[in-house]
Amino acid sequence: MSHLVEHMALLAGQRDPAALDSCFVDLFAELLSPRRLRVLRSHAAERRKWYVTRSHGHLEAMTSPEAPVRAEDAPLLLQCIQLGEPLTLPHRAPDLPVFTLVPLTGESDDIAIVEIATDTPIGTDLLRTVNAIQRFSMHLHALLDENERDSLTRLLNRKSFDETFVRAALNIDPVTLPPVHGEERRRLHMEGSHWLGLIDIDHFKRVNDVHGHLIGDEVLLLVAQLMKSTFRASDRLYRFGGEEFVVLLRCGNARGAEVAFERFRAQVEQTAFPRVEHLTVSIGFTAIEASDTPGSAFERADQAVYHAKGNGRNMAISHERLTAIGLLQNNDLDGGVEFF
Repeated sequence: MSHLVEHMALLAGQRDPAALDSCFVDLFAELLSPRRLRVLRSHAAERRKWYVTRSHGHLEAMTSPEAPVRAEDAPLLLQCIQLGEPLTLPHRAPDLPVFTLVPLTGESDDIAIVEIATDTPIGTDLLRTVNAIQRFSMHLHALLDENERDSLTRLLNRKSFDETFVRAALNIDPVTLPPVHGEERRRLHMEGSHWLGLIDIDHFKRVNDVHGHLIGDEVLLLVAQLMKSTFRASDRLYRFGGEEFVVLLRCGNARGAEVAFERFRAQVEQTAFPRVEHLTVSIGFTAIEASDTPGSAFERADQAVYHAKGNGRNMAISHERLTAIGLLQNNDLDGGVEFF
């Protein structure tokens, strides 16, 4: 019982959803001694795409923990979220484990479930304890969600940016790409395995001045929805205020990052917005280095956005490319911007 209380105290002190999920995995692992635990996560725009963001234990002849969950399993996961309590799946065969799904969150923008594989069904008393822990999880996630999200768009806010950025700079952000080691890990560090993108809506002041702030809010909401549907569930999406959005993107090279940001730029350009109809965005992005502060990386992305604004708008371009062709100087200066 004392171990359980210690775990609950540790859970209550977490301020990051990913760290909170890890604590729940550790707690369920100690409580149930399962063959395997996995945290499956999705968001509103990808309810048929679930990604493994945490795993514990080993189960032979099963899908790699980094792979997306099979689409045919998605209805069961959604059923568990809607039910709001643990769901034990029918036992398929005597030689296979028993699977129990435990929702960590309610029906919010980001949803998470723990998949527990055990040799036998979880007993009634233990299941009651799991259910109590699960309800505690939902309350904690709801509090974090309310505190760390922009009230209009439901994207993450500036307050939640700093800690995630530090993990990205150190290349320890928990995402769904396969783990890399040795030479490949060194190469990713050199190329930049995380990217910070700054998205600015072109002529947004004109939208507010001509059509009013209600239409301006509709534009912001639609841009946020396009971000959720264009970027991956593992990418972190933020609204920094006004017409300014930020993306923390996990990608192994500059070309991949360029493709991702260009895809979003084109998606916005092709979307019909209410009353405004045509809208574009300017995007500047940069590789995140281990020595970066939030201010230094943001400053480089902002310089790239400023260049895009001054050269026709409606483009996605990296600070590194502008530096390479001599249009910007790489002074390696810390922008001195502290967000908190």
